[in-house]
Amino acid sequence: MQPRSLCLKNEKGFVIQSIFDSVYASYFALNESAVETKRKDINIEKIDYKRYNIDFLKPVVEISEIIRNDMPDDILDFILHGSLATHDFVPGWSDFDSMVIIKDSTLGDSFKMMRLRSMFLDIDKVIKKIDPHQHHGIHFITEKDLLMYPSLFLPIDILKEGISLMSGQKITLFNRDSREEEISRFNSIYNTFKKAYSGGVLRHHEYNGEYLKRSFMNYKNGMYQLKYFLSVIVILPSYFMNLLGEYPAKGSSIEKCRSIMKGSSFEIIDKATLIRSSWSHFPVTSNEIPKEVMDILGKNYFFDGYNLIKEMKRYLEV
Repeated sequence: MQPRSLCLKNEKGFVIQSIFDSVYASYFALNESAVETKRKDINIEKIDYKRYNIDFLKPVVEISEIIRNDMPDDILDFILHGSLATHDFVPGWSDFDSMVIIKDSTLGDSFKMMRLRSMFLDIDKVIKKIDPHQHHGIHFITEKDLLMYPSLFLPIDILKEGISLMSGQKITLFNRDSREEEISRFNSIYNTFKKAYSGGVLRHHEYNGEYLKRSFMNYKNGMYQLKYFLSVIVILPSYFMNLLGEYPAKGSSIEKCRSIMKGSSFEIIDKATLIRSSWSHFPVTSNEIPKEVMDILGKNYFFDGYNLIKEMKRYLEV
């Protein structure tokens, strides 16, 4: 459903159809009754178009109109969350955080899924108008997922702050424990940062065949990759607090984490948030890392990132 699937563009239609058939079969082999859950009812407010009547946010309205006109029978909802929903965004930096809930009836029809995939690939082009350096796509889940919903997807309190790009509604989900998956996610980031520090290359989210290297060695082609790295740095306090059993918003997570993780290891988070807040002042027209960003961050970003997550891991004992 995401642009990375364009690697299949030379495959015959029946190949993609068979993939969707396999996904459907796998989902409905799951036994949600075997998982302990707790029911949650969430009211998702409808988008207020008046709040999005500025140039930077007009693509959100464009996407909403596409969905409401072309997909009302295929998806349960399209939920925008994060800074574009709460309106504490930074133009040019804030990305498009979203979750789409695909109806079970759509998931079971490979022809509908192929049509939906084509439309979402077009929507991805609209998303890039908001953030050319967007490093993730839409998060797709299904109605089936709502019956065993993990906080790993998106914490419920954060989901409550989202807005519907459709008509707004009450969504009922059944929340399950996902601590082991959250530990696995955290340790995966730890291993990635450790290898980046020791090897000098962040082997994640390449751009035009190139990964981010140490000390801005490839600053001419590194902003997309660096933005991914900094985005992970800023979300780490949330993951840290999640593993302590709390699910606050990103800003609150940073302050709560700061009170626990005292010391110099936290400085890279402050540098990343400063880059975010100052982004509109930087002349970014390509994938080159601006000098101002390099001056704020400093050349030791791989060491600083690894040192941060290493201290978190030591505290969490995971």
